[in-house]
Amino acid sequence: MKSDATWFVGPWELSSATAVLPPAPDAGRVLLVESTSKGAALPYHRKKLVLVLSALRHLRDELRARGFEVDHRVAPSYAEGIRDHWAAFRPAAIHYQPPAEWGIGQSFERLAETLPAMAALPDHRFLTSRHDFAAWAEGRTLFRMEDFYRWQRRRLKLLIDGQGRPEGGAWNFDRGNRKTAAALRKETRPARPLGFTPDEVTGRVMRLVDTMPDHWGGTEGFDLPVTAAQAEACLEDFLAHRLERFGPFEDAMLTGEAWLYHSRLSAAMNVGLLHPRAVVDRTLAWWADRRGAEGAAAVLPSVEGFLRQVIGWREYVNGIYWLTMPGYRDRNYFGFSRPLPRLYWEPERTEMACLRETAGTVREHGYAHHIPRLMVLANFATLAGVHPMRLSEWFWAGFTDAMEWVELPNVVGMATFADGGLLATKPYVSSAAYIDRMSDYCQRCRFDPARRTGPGACPFNYLYWTFLDDLRRRQLDVGQRMALVMKSLDRLSADDLAAMRAERERFLAELEPERTGWRIDYDAG
Repeated sequence: MKSDATWFVGPWELSSATAVLPPAPDAGRVLLVESTSKGAALPYHRKKLVLVLSALRHLRDELRARGFEVDHRVAPSYAEGIRDHWAAFRPAAIHYQPPAEWGIGQSFERLAETLPAMAALPDHRFLTSRHDFAAWAEGRTLFRMEDFYRWQRRRLKLLIDGQGRPEGGAWNFDRGNRKTAAALRKETRPARPLGFTPDEVTGRVMRLVDTMPDHWGGTEGFDLPVTAAQAEACLEDFLAHRLERFGPFEDAMLTGEAWLYHSRLSAAMNVGLLHPRAVVDRTLAWWADRRGAEGAAAVLPSVEGFLRQVIGWREYVNGIYWLTMPGYRDRNYFGFSRPLPRLYWEPERTEMACLRETAGTVREHGYAHHIPRLMVLANFATLAGVHPMRLSEWFWAGFTDAMEWVELPNVVGMATFADGGLLATKPYVSSAAYIDRMSDYCQRCRFDPARRTGPGACPFNYLYWTFLDDLRRRQLDVGQRMALVMKSLDRLSADDLAAMRAERERFLAELEPERTGWRIDYDAG
């Protein structure tokens, strides 16, 4: 006899990889809801919309082929879709995972007050529950990722020897994972990550998304995985072709190379096509096959660095998000108010090669790896005094892997120090020297990375030094790790700083603000 129960899945947080579906067709029907208000809440990249909508429809077709009854609805909101489903079927229970985003979670809590059939299930999307993270954080005044990561390694018994010590003698090999662009240019380029030609379902979604107004980027070239099987194939492709060299070159940037040795798995993970446990297990199995072989010690930093992103950083930012919401949206430690520059949406409007390349990569692919995000796009916004939420909105809209739970702590905490050091130990800002060392962008730029003022001076230089001088004048605490950097201001004369301030004022006055024209609804769903 078929159970009179419904299992809800939303397209922005698929649960097919996390076992929050009926265990068998007779266990109940599946409700899939596409929320039009969620899709219109931000000027989302069109490839992002294709990903979430195509993945949902592939899940629908897969479930129906396996004998499940599926009610697929398009509704103004998740709540309205669920109410309409309840009115039509009157299920005894509507099972759901707690939504991954705070605003949708609030709407579900309100819905549960008037619809007793709502039945929350445990959240299986992460390796660390919200409760476990809160227990780890209790009593702490500093929530350092490295502390969490070591706790996580011990708890999950990953890369740990029999005495509880880290494999290879170190918890973190990050210092060795910083080879420059010059070193990378000597390497044979890795193959492009595995992609998939759109099938009929994805093609229909692409044509639908092309008709939607007020969205960014294009659907052309979409090749992301839209099923769990495709996502697993992408994981195998990364292990076979890029993981071994990932670590040393994870921070390097090259013109025209969006992925290099990176996995491109985050979008599949964040919409629920690929569970972190599967990523961890397959990576450890890959490492077990190589452990003890000649040259294995050189591969361990890549394995550790990749797993740190999965079990460390990804789980950590989700914990920080739920620990601090909704107030985290209001963090603005430096008090910045500048609107986002128009160049983020229209990269051709800047002559700065690094910004044109990285923002252009995001517009083309809905992706850039973590160093362009942190040390070019966010670095520039911080130095230019952009309001952190304007940058956050752009990240949320523009990246295929960005959900609020992951982008908000990354932007407000890590990237801009807008939370005042809750998450990061220092502001991640730099002059042009870092970008010149870790990329080839400066070789193709009219600005000189060695000049602070005068004709051809790189804006990153005068923005950086005047930003530091502002911190000193305002006596803002930016962490002990910045002490040596702040001390370097003493090498600059008052005339040097005055000249750089003049350059900054001229440059910022000419910086075009974005043209919005859309209404952003943070809590649509």
